Amino acid sequence: MKLFFFLVAFCLVSFRFYMSWSGKDKERRGISESYMVVKTDGFLEKISYSGKFQLSEDERSFKSISPGGYFKYSKNEIKVKAESNIRGTIDYTIYDGEKYLSLDERGRILVAQAVKEMIVWGYDAEPRMERVYQKGGPGALLAEVDSMKTDQLKTIYLNRLFAIDSLLPDLQPNIMKKVGSMGSDQDKITFLTRINPEQLWNAQIDSAYFAVVEGIGSDMEKVNALQYLINQDSVSNGDAYQILFIGNKLGSDMDKANVFNKMIDKNLLRDSLTDSLMNFVSAMGSDMNKVNIYGRLIKGKDLSESQWITLENKIAALGSDMDKSNLLVEVARKMPKTEMVRAGYMKAAKTIGNDSDYGKVLRALN
Repeated sequence: MKLFFFLVAFCLVSFRFYMSWSGKDKERRGISESYMVVKTDGFLEKISYSGKFQLSEDERSFKSISPGGYFKYSKNEIKVKAESNIRGTIDYTIYDGEKYLSLDERGRILVAQAVKEMIVWGYDAEPRMERVYQKGGPGALLAEVDSMKTDQLKTIYLNRLFAIDSLLPDLQPNIMKKVGSMGSDQDKITFLTRINPEQLWNAQIDSAYFAVVEGIGSDMEKVNALQYLINQDSVSNGDAYQILFIGNKLGSDMDKANVFNKMIDKNLLRDSLTDSLMNFVSAMGSDMNKVNIYGRLIKGKDLSESQWITLENKIAALGSDMDKSNLLVEVARKMPKTEMVRAGYMKAAKTIGNDSDYGKVLRALN
């Protein structure tokens, strides 16, 4: 009796070990397995397969399936099944939603569609990508990106394209457009930060780049994309313009202020961009952010006469007499004492209701 229980226990342990080993061994032997279901209202797609597959050269059918392997595909009522018997002969079952088909012209079309779905959902992804590249170069890789059904697959193809040192400049704008088609904002940022600032001197790449940035849904990721550019050693006036205007569309005043302050730090707000900045800042809801940025403009910028007058008008629109008086005192120390600028200063001073603050402002002008 003891011997019987020992043999039973030994067999169970051996069976469990065999199952574990055989599962791991499938990958080593090149056996692919997958089960996938996509279901939405009025649409149902299923793909399942197991075995070692070799596709035809045109990727429209199976050249071979390992003995015992199978491929099953269904799209609503359409069904395609390919099974390999122990001799490796492939038997097909094809149903077009109305009747069963032989492997004639219509049947081959449905098999080709099923194989294509197998590919675009990730079968043999990286080896297949390399075959596409070797056969058709970067253009062929680029053409395949949109057909890939997941961001993970698109990432594989885009990574390969970004790794090509000899990539033609005329392909790069289209590559950026493909980046924009990705669903994940984080994936977009990953590729945006791989663009060299020198590449943005190409107007088409530049335009495609900022189109991707504007299409980012998350303000946090959008700020990350803008700050990546701001932190570069050289930013063109055109790119500074784009950064400023995208920054102004952010939902949070704090995010806007962070972008604006970074641009001031890097001296990117040149010429008319300073006027745009003041207009954007004046539209913000928080007076604290306005006061901070106006103060930085007073201390750090060489403003033109018209810009000083604009700044005085913006200060006059603040809600707090104390904020107005503190800023105008700083203005008095830096502004050119021309007739127009003095007139703007006095106009702003007269909006102060508190006599003490008003007097402080007047004394600062003398």
